[in-house]
Amino acid sequence: MKGMTYKKLYAHIRLGHGIGHGTEYKPWLTLRRKNPSPTSNQVVSFMPPLQRTAHYFSRGEYHTALLLLWLGVLDLREQFPIWPVAHPNPLNGAPGALTANLKWSRGLIAIAKEANIEHGHEIGSSQPYVASLDLVATIPRNNGIGLSIFSSKPISEPSSQIKWRTLERLELERRYAAELGAQYFISSSALIPMPIAGQLEWWLDCSTLHFAPELLPLASQFASVISSHSDLTLSEAIECAANATFINIDNGWLLFRHCAWKQLIDIDPSSRILTSHPLRGGGVELRNKLRLRLFGETWS
Repeated sequence: MKGMTYKKLYAHIRLGHGIGHGTEYKPWLTLRRKNPSPTSNQVVSFMPPLQRTAHYFSRGEYHTALLLLWLGVLDLREQFPIWPVAHPNPLNGAPGALTANLKWSRGLIAIAKEANIEHGHEIGSSQPYVASLDLVATIPRNNGIGLSIFSSKPISEPSSQIKWRTLERLELERRYAAELGAQYFISSSALIPMPIAGQLEWWLDCSTLHFAPELLPLASQFASVISSHSDLTLSEAIECAANATFINIDNGWLLFRHCAWKQLIDIDPSSRILTSHPLRGGGVELRNKLRLRLFGETWS
């Protein structure tokens, strides 16, 4: 949105960008041919758990999103705007949110002024820029729902030099989250080990079986058969489960990936999965540990 004007800004908002929850959400920023990054591996992908296409401006964002969706967040909104002026809490209008108890934000201009940090303007314009958060997660809480914000930056080493303006932006994000009572995390591209990212990406397409809903009623029985054949190789166990549920082997592999994502089959994505070996458990424990570490509680 080079050369931003109020007219362009309002038109972007009227199209629904930066607004909504779940399938209705549209990211404030989207990837297009004219805004590729020379340094980041960007991803535009349909995300079955979200039932929409998402725009991730780095591979680190995408991998973090995979992990958060596997952990079972209720919603995950990428490129979420921080409006310069006072605005409602990002949870406003979310299913399960007690709107009356949600604190508004004063807007990023006020937060930046208090922090003695320059807010900045849109490129080629005198209009205040609209900052965006990489990932905003809606999480289940024992007493309702909560908000967790993730900023993904290409930091590969603890000693990596970070530009001063980047640090200022991160500080503004941190203050914004604190004002709303949200958790705030800074993640790097190395946060998610490649073995986990690779396994989750393999399972993702079958996470909801949106393309084969007739298999869903078989998931519990299918998973039970595999779990009861821990002495067999994974390939053999999947064949047994397919036979027991009267489906072909191709559908058996689809159902396996679905059960693995849902952890109906306890399988550890941090370990290399060899189909010629028995499956290795530990995924349920890993998922609970990560939920506790990030959110302070776990859920079923």
